[in-house]
Order: sequence, then C-alpha cells, then structure tokens
Amino acid sequence: MSIFFSTRFSARGMLALAACAALLAGGHARAAAPAPSEALPVCRLDPRDSTKLAVEPCQPAPPVQPRRAVTQVIGRMPAQRAVPPAVVMPSLPPSPAVPMPSLPQPIGSCDPGGCRDASGARYNGAGNATLDANGRICHRNGAFVQCF
Repeated sequence: MSIFFSTRFSARGMLALAACAALLAGGHARAAAPAPSEALPVCRLDPRDSTKLAVEPCQPAPPVQPRRAVTQVIGRMPAQRAVPPAVVMPSLPPSPAVPMPSLPQPIGSCDPGGCRDASGARYNGAGNATLDANGRICHRNGAFVQCF
C-alpha cells in the first residue's frame, strides 16, 4: 500500500491525515484531532505559568509581515599573507654622555658619615641620599644602594 503526499495540504486535509495516522497507531480519531469545523486557536502562553501554553493544540500566529526571499551571501576569507621576516638590529653601544645606573649593591656596614657596600666601596652622606667615590648620586633603599 503506498500513500502519495503532496507538499501542500489544506486544513481539512491535515486533519484527515492526522485522523488516519491516529487510527493506524491504534488510537481514536476524535481524540487525535478536533472536528474540521473547529478552527485551532492561536498559540498563547499561560498567564499563570509562562512555561506552558494557554490552550493546546494551537496553531502558530500568522506572520506580522510576509517573508521575502533574500539571497545568502557568503564572503571568502581574505588571503593570508606571509609574515615578513624579523630583522634583528644590532644593539647600539651606550652613549658616554648618558651615565647608566649601576646595579643595586648590598650594604655591608654604616657609620654616621655614610656606608660601605659588600665590596668595600664607600658611600658618603646621611639618610637615603649619598654620593659614591666618583661623585654620582646614590639612593639607599633598605639594605641596598644604587647609584645613578
């Protein structure tokens, strides 16, 4: 037995098809679908419980505007360019006009006139601001001193 299905069904044809399917499944035709004279209400949510429909079965609401056909445009991804090679530039030697700060040196011992670092170099001055033997300004920070 073969059944021919069309792509377009009328409301009456849909109800008849649902009734036939219910009869084939062993159910009753009246329980499966409403009578053809009754029109299904538009689906609405239950005001007391928004997870349920107010009336079942129902039909979807008609569209607000008619749908229009729009062609789908799928653009291509831009071509990946090769990454330019990294050019390693040689580092410039430090300029003699700009003195570079020295590394912090640990302080060995202090007296009222200044401090000595672990290698024995003397830093003259009181408090956090001192001078080294070359006359550079040095800053004492805790147990370390750094000259600029």
